[in-house]
Formats: sequence, structure tokens, C-alpha cells
Amino acid sequence: MIIYPLLAELVFRTGAIFGRIGSWWSAVDGSQNWTHEPPLEGKTIWMHCASLGEFEMGRPVLEKFLVRYEHWQAVVTFFSPSGYEPRKNYSRAKVHYLPFDRPSLVTKWLAYVQPDLALMVRYDLWPNHIAGLRRANVPVVVMGMSARKIPWYLSRALPLIRKNFIAGVHTWGVVSEADAAIMSMAGVHSEILGNPKYDYAATLVGVAASEKFKAWKQAQHKPVLLIGSAHLSDCKALNGFDLGGFSLWIVPHNLGESPKLLGALTQYESSQVFDSTRDEPKATDVLMVPEFGVLVSLYGLADSAVIGGGWDKTTHNVLEATAQGKIVACGPNWQKIAENKELVEQGFLRPIHSHGDWIQYLEQVGTEELAAQGKTAQAWMLEQRGAVEKIVKTLEEAVQL
Repeated sequence: MIIYPLLAELVFRTGAIFGRIGSWWSAVDGSQNWTHEPPLEGKTIWMHCASLGEFEMGRPVLEKFLVRYEHWQAVVTFFSPSGYEPRKNYSRAKVHYLPFDRPSLVTKWLAYVQPDLALMVRYDLWPNHIAGLRRANVPVVVMGMSARKIPWYLSRALPLIRKNFIAGVHTWGVVSEADAAIMSMAGVHSEILGNPKYDYAATLVGVAASEKFKAWKQAQHKPVLLIGSAHLSDCKALNGFDLGGFSLWIVPHNLGESPKLLGALTQYESSQVFDSTRDEPKATDVLMVPEFGVLVSLYGLADSAVIGGGWDKTTHNVLEATAQGKIVACGPNWQKIAENKELVEQGFLRPIHSHGDWIQYLEQVGTEELAAQGKTAQAWMLEQRGAVEKIVKTLEEAVQL
């Protein structure tokens, strides 16, 4: 692995220098306060997550490990602001952006963290970070991996990078037999450890909304249709539909895009729209909720929900709504998320491929039948728990605890 480190040093250094203020480049580059801190002391587990969904997948594993081994401390890193911002004050760990994958910066990072164990959630793996961990003899465990195709870093067309990853990862923990088969095609042995998202989602059952949002719910005269983690593409897909029979609540995936989302829904006038951060609870056609950390509890208040991202690359976390006993809809791009296949097969997630699919779903909202199916979905989800214990045991084996 010779060319990649040189390219990474050049690209990430250039991006940090010329990145616009407020961009991802500047956010990561400006978050390197750790370079002025003394190295961490004591046993340390480092968990890396791409974004918030990956964090919530790894969180029950990390917390169970820390409860079992109280003398250990934790460091959590994020690639995305959508993960870092809502969890930067997480009390169980020091939280940072993942440093750029520059060899010189990776060396400084590992000298600061001095990890004894690295837990990588799902897929966000970087060659120089893995190489640095391998040189430091730090065991790397990948958890929750769902491989619909061979990951680029295991491609036989990139033999040196592939060799680096195979040598650097102690355990490839995948979700299902299908994932293990893909990894086998790549020439890599993996362990089926299950999907810890079910364990995480089980902790959300019965999460209560704040009094503010309860008041918003009580003020409505129509059923609440919640668009959770909404993208611009989701709102464009719903534009023009007659949603007059619902109070539409929108929780943006990117809070800064609220004006764009509203602009895409041309069937509404500005007088029909209210904002949860500025307005007092009242009956409304549209409620914009540009707030972090409230979405899970809002699923419990909603009468129905659409999971955002499905008209973009892929849906966001569906199980958060399933935990609240909801049968939800999504756009046509749901296949990349491991548990979505099971949810669709069970009838607990309803992909919208046509106008007819959308009408059929909306007609069921508020019926006893849909509510009963939601309770069935919740009970089924609770039966899928167990991956967390398997992953913690793998971590113990990796460091011989």
C-alpha cells in the first residue's frame, strides 16, 4: 500500500486548506483540539461510526462493554456532522470527528488515543487508520456489517489495500448468512453476530415525548403524518399529493435545509406552516421540527410515518418507528439497510413505488387494523434481540478478557 497513503495525504491536506467555512472539511479540520491534549491513559476502547444511525447501532454494545469493564474508558468518532452534532456531548465517551485519513494525522491520533481495542460500526473503514492500528497491534472488530456486494477495500483489483484490511481486522462481524456469503466470495472469513439495531430499538419502546410536543399533538384536529429524517428528495416526491386530511410534521435530516423542504411542498401556503422552535402549539397543516434528538419520541405521537431517505440513496432507521408500534412507509430505495428486507417481508415497512401504493397506505392510517399490525411489528422486533451479547463476547476474545 504505497500510492493510497500519498494520495490521501495530498487530497485531505488540500481539502482542509481550501474547504469553505461551514463545510465538512472545515468542521473536521477545526475539531482537532485533541492535538493539544496529553495522551489518554488507561485501557481505552475506540468506537468509530459514520453517522448517528451507526452510533445507535454500536451504542448498546459499547455501553454493555463499559458496564462489564468499569476500568475501561471510551472514545467515539464520527465521520458525519449528522452524527457528531447530536452526540458530541455523549457522557460515556470522549467524542471527536474522525481525523482525516492522512498517515501523518493517523499517527498523531493513535498516539493520543492509545487504544487497546477498536470497534468499527458497519462499513466506514479507512486504509491508513486500519494500517496504523495494525502496526500498533490493536485488534479491530467490525460489527453490524451488511455486505450487499464486496466492499471496495476488499477488491482483488486493489491487492495491497485488500491485504492491509485482511491483516488489520481481527473479526469481521456481519449481520446475516447472506452477508457472510458475500465476504466468503471476497476470500474473507466472517462471523455472523447478528444485527444489534434490534437491541438498540428495544431500548426505545415507550420513549415519551416532551410536554411541548404532546401539546402540539393535542392541538391537532387531524391525524399526524410524520416525515422523519426528511430529505429534499422525499418532499419533492410527496409534492402535489392531497395531504389535506393530515397534519404533516416534518423532521429534516439536515436541519439547515428546512426552507428548501418547505419550498418543495408547493401545495402549502406559508400561512399553513408553523415551526416547533418558534410557535406555540396550535392546529396546523404543516409543522416543521428543526430539532435534534426528538424524532424517536415523535414516532410515538404520530398516527403514521414516512421514513426519509427512500427517495434518495436509502432509508434512515426504520426500527425507531417500529419500536413505537408503527407500520411505516418509505421511498423505493430501501434495500441497502439489512433489517429493511425482513421488515418488508413481514409487511411492517411499506415501500412506495407508485401513486397507488401511496393512496393504499394513507387509506389505512388511523384504522384499528393498522394499529394492531403496529403492535405485532413491535412484538416481532423484540424477539430479534441478542446480537449485543455476541458482539461483546467477541470484543472480550479480541483482547483476551
